[in-house]
Amino acid sequence: MLCSICIHFDVRRLLLEAEAQPPRSFNDPSAPDTLECLRPSIPYYFKQHPNILSLRSSAVECELCSCIWQSYARSAHPNDLRDEVLHENTNARQIFIGTTTWDATLNGLPHVAAIQNGERGAMRTLASFEVCALRGHEPSDHPNLLARSICSNSGSSECLQLAARLLGNCLNGHKSCSSQYPISSELPTRLINTSGMNPKLATEQSFREGRPLNQFPATLRDAIDVTKALGIRYIWIDALCIIQDSDDDWAQESSRMREVYSGAAITIAAACASKTSEGIFRERVASIHPSCWLDWRNGHEPIPKVFLRHGSELWDERMQQSVLNTRGWVIQETLLAPRTLWFGHQQICFECPKGSVDEAGRNIRIADIYRSKEFIQDLREHGLPMWKKRLLPLLRELHIPLAVVYPFISFKNISQARNFFTIRHRAIVWHSITLQGKFIPPADPYGLSHFNFWLKIIENYSSRQLTKPTDALPALSGLAREFHRATGDSYIAGLWKMDLVQGLSWSRSPLRKKLPNGYVEDEPTLPEKYLGPSWSWASILGKKVLFMADTQFDHVKRFAKVIDVNIQLATHDPFGAVQGGNITLRAPLLNLGTHDILSDPRPSSPYPKLLTRIFELVKHGGGNEYGQKHRGYLGQQFAVLQLMRYRRALNTTEHVCFLILESVEGENSWRRIEFLSFTTRETGRASQGMVKSLAILAEIKGALKKHVVQII
Repeated sequence: MLCSICIHFDVRRLLLEAEAQPPRSFNDPSAPDTLECLRPSIPYYFKQHPNILSLRSSAVECELCSCIWQSYARSAHPNDLRDEVLHENTNARQIFIGTTTWDATLNGLPHVAAIQNGERGAMRTLASFEVCALRGHEPSDHPNLLARSICSNSGSSECLQLAARLLGNCLNGHKSCSSQYPISSELPTRLINTSGMNPKLATEQSFREGRPLNQFPATLRDAIDVTKALGIRYIWIDALCIIQDSDDDWAQESSRMREVYSGAAITIAAACASKTSEGIFRERVASIHPSCWLDWRNGHEPIPKVFLRHGSELWDERMQQSVLNTRGWVIQETLLAPRTLWFGHQQICFECPKGSVDEAGRNIRIADIYRSKEFIQDLREHGLPMWKKRLLPLLRELHIPLAVVYPFISFKNISQARNFFTIRHRAIVWHSITLQGKFIPPADPYGLSHFNFWLKIIENYSSRQLTKPTDALPALSGLAREFHRATGDSYIAGLWKMDLVQGLSWSRSPLRKKLPNGYVEDEPTLPEKYLGPSWSWASILGKKVLFMADTQFDHVKRFAKVIDVNIQLATHDPFGAVQGGNITLRAPLLNLGTHDILSDPRPSSPYPKLLTRIFELVKHGGGNEYGQKHRGYLGQQFAVLQLMRYRRALNTTEHVCFLILESVEGENSWRRIEFLSFTTRETGRASQGMVKSLAILAEIKGALKKHVVQII
């Protein structure tokens, strides 16, 4: 039932007008061109109640008013819901119903919103809704503007049939998906045959007679049921298809992850389960019975019905923040697989290189490059040709930039400009040229090279968890093999030879633990086993890894030159674990002698400003890397190696990067123990930190001499 005001609201007409809105790039003149498909909001489409109190009174009988009021009341502070407050300021102003700003490729569908004008022209959103249709009962016109109802249980026949249709649509309708990911004829070493009552593990004697389904853990049992519902005979489950107590079998099978996942028809991701005993299927928490029905006024009889669902009700953050997505191995399993069927708490979601389709009916492009199959498909399609594979290292040796941005006067933007502010931001457009790869995520006007793409993956991967820290490199081996195939570059312990100098500019945040009093402190960590060479990000335990120069358009001057690289593999897999390795660089080096960097330097010390900075970094700045790597001995020496200088494209802030090294006992080599950077130029007024940095660089300028240095 609707009130005398809301009964005149035509939701169909509103959505059609929202769809018809041309992209309005000049709404935000400073926005990058990649956001120019953003469609503007229609905030004042329908004039609803004159104020909040009127809305609250009508909510007793009107379904639409009730939805708006309940949404606002849930998010408001209790003090803001008192009558005396609801009479004041913004609460006393007119309420309108319209649509929010949206992008069909990123948001999927326009959202209907109730808004009020606040002070100084600011708009306050009271509520936001998706307009939905019951699955199987959609209106005959413009179904693309409507979300869908969700099933009551993810294990229901209705939900599994939907999953099978989504898979079929991709297999039969997406030519690019099928051409890049043909169903592999080369099967994994072991597979589970799901046909019949008792699944069988092919090629293994213990399973040849079959194993009753009820003997499998719940998650594996449900995965087998999903496989059958999709019409697929075989499933590969790592816990069953890799001999868990055999190091040799594990090493052999982990090296084939690229072939296993890229050769699969689809992978099943149990995002709702934290352990195998919990199962995949869930009763849905989201409201199954809609509370507000509206007419879809298309002239048909009987009049089709649609309903409103709160815009935040089916957010996928819970799926993306699930335990599954905190696991290190999952990132390559997700990226390498041609298709993934996610089972979340609230809905299922199907992903392929064309994007993501969820149970709620939204078709969206995955914006996060580290989890997008679209960009992995681009990697396969746009591998560097042989002439580039040979040319790029030569150009790098000659210090010739491989990518540049240049200004271009846009007469089109000038002619369309509405005011001087627009001209000032839009008259000059920056274009880019690159000899490397160019992967363009949303809102990135220039694009990423293969190396930048890899660094984005490492940044996300490093924040995830591994049961065995020694899996840091093996859990990426499939992806590394894919990147090697595209670039021809040499893979060295998580980095790439052609961009090794930039790859050395990493730092890693420490592991942290929560104390009983609620405070958080760094958790002392010390690897029990060898993880990797000291110059590799994989050499220490920690959380997120960050790189200083991570785009191909950064202005980089490399002071260090790679002379030689030597890696000792732990297995036969060239992209897997390593048991040793060293790099030889020719670079400016300052030997600090045997001064203990953990002792506060005296004014009479050589290079007191530099030593003070190192002392503050190691003693008070975390010292995560130093604490895990330092191996002291009598007469040990320390040094700093000048790595590179860089600044961002179209930015004046400049940094100079160094490695802090310590000598290795009994060897003519060094070990990296920390990363050090100085800001040498800033936009605007120089900060105190920059002044100190310039003083340190001036102190050591004449003492830096080029040396050939081996780092283990």
